Amino acid sequence: MISPVDYVAPLISGMIIALGSWLPVGPEGYSFTAILEAIAPSYGDYIVPSYLGVTFAVLFYFRELIALGSHNAIKRRLDSDTMYFIYASVFTLLVGYPVMKTVSDAVDPGTSDLINAIVGIGMIMAGLLAGTHVRAPLEGIERSIREKKNEATLVDAVISGLAQGVSLIGGLSRSGFVLLGLVSTGMDVKRALELSFLVAPVYLVLKLAFMGGWDPELPVALLFTAFLAAFVVSFVTMKLLLKLAGAVSRRAFLVSFGLIAVAVYLMGVVM
Repeated sequence: MISPVDYVAPLISGMIIALGSWLPVGPEGYSFTAILEAIAPSYGDYIVPSYLGVTFAVLFYFRELIALGSHNAIKRRLDSDTMYFIYASVFTLLVGYPVMKTVSDAVDPGTSDLINAIVGIGMIMAGLLAGTHVRAPLEGIERSIREKKNEATLVDAVISGLAQGVSLIGGLSRSGFVLLGLVSTGMDVKRALELSFLVAPVYLVLKLAFMGGWDPELPVALLFTAFLAAFVVSFVTMKLLLKLAGAVSRRAFLVSFGLIAVAVYLMGVVM
């Protein structure tokens, strides 16, 4: 018989993995792993349903865009977002599959947090340079090929795909790598966040395909709790991040977002 206490581990696991999936930190990094082991030692049993919850949250969030893209694809009228998703997914698979087969464990959790912190510092620097005469590194290239403001281009798709593929190594942050890559083109932060969320499913599916270490014999109620917790937290986190990105300046958002990665790394050092 399942007691109320048994729901704590899947609930915490789902929530933390969801937060780690959208913030510039890695759910498999040292700090988040240490927190999970301290609060819910059996969290490993709920990693798969938690990631499934994160995946379905993205699909549900973009359900209208996916339906519209599918409709346009049938009529052979692909919009820029659909083309971005297709090309970014292809590059994610081209880079990510060999990574998962060969070097997925090449970076240990502590080093992953350090690399995520460095990416965070990159975002802080990008934020501090916002509003100055210094242009983003790839802004000139994007201006020459982008027909409309904040339109997704092939360059954006390549950046996102490569970033997602590389972030499958160890506990590197997919969110941090992709967002830093997209804002380096001069793209609006809210739009960059939206595109980084949109292309996440192929990364998550690839991650799930190589994931083991869970127990499908556990009660369905516990597995569903992890799934539901990850789904709800993911959906709410995506909405809040997009709302925040639209409400504050580019500088404020990037500096704050980057500081999260630095703070998590320092927390791991202290722990």
